[in-house]
Amino acid sequence: MKQNSLKSLFVFLLFGINLFAQAFTVDSKDGRNQAQFISDAPFEKIVGLSSGLDATVMINPNDITNNTNGKIKVAINNIKTGIDLRDEHLRSEMWLNAEKFPNAEFQLTGIKNASSNKLTDGKKVNATLVGKFSVHGITKDIEVQANLTYYKESEKTKARIAGNLLIANAEFDIKLSDYGIQIPSMVVSKLNEVVKISTNFVASDANTGMNPCAVCGTKKSEYKSNPCAVKSSEKKANPCNPCAPKK
Repeated sequence: MKQNSLKSLFVFLLFGINLFAQAFTVDSKDGRNQAQFISDAPFEKIVGLSSGLDATVMINPNDITNNTNGKIKVAINNIKTGIDLRDEHLRSEMWLNAEKFPNAEFQLTGIKNASSNKLTDGKKVNATLVGKFSVHGITKDIEVQANLTYYKESEKTKARIAGNLLIANAEFDIKLSDYGIQIPSMVVSKLNEVVKISTNFVASDANTGMNPCAVCGTKKSEYKSNPCAVKSSEKKANPCNPCAPKK
């Protein structure tokens, strides 16, 4: 009996911290969540906005550096620069080719250099987000500077959206040529090779409709992002098996 108790304690210490991870999601229909890009060239400054932002982030507020992961997706077709013709050119095959590559995506794989490993109600935390950024069919490893603020649900927060909230603001630069995007010579003075990208969104852990043991996916192909997932032959030893993906 004592041996079984020690084994249970070991399993809890090994997996317990992940059991408190929360899935925060962003509704792409909420136009207040946005991504912005800025191209500041010698003869023209272009600012583009997209409200078609969708995100899912799995994070443990008690230790954000432990197995945080997720995905942030922005619809290219929703980018608006204030000039319809310019927007058409931006989405065209010559530029971002939105028909073939409809989204820009950031796959979050971890957090490091956090000013605090713990998210405290209402306190901003600065951190480096580690992951992969994909646009125009090309994916690159990147690190993004961001600040995160966690708010426990209250009457005040419910005025915005139900649930505990995670507010994220991030900013980074990309070089267009790194992603196979070439600037035509006729507009080289109107478009900067380096584009600044920023995102800001409010995510909630309410009504995610997700399995708390597989918040980033329930398909077998997505188990890698599930901290509780194990091989089928090992399910009996999985402390998260009671909430395993539904058949």
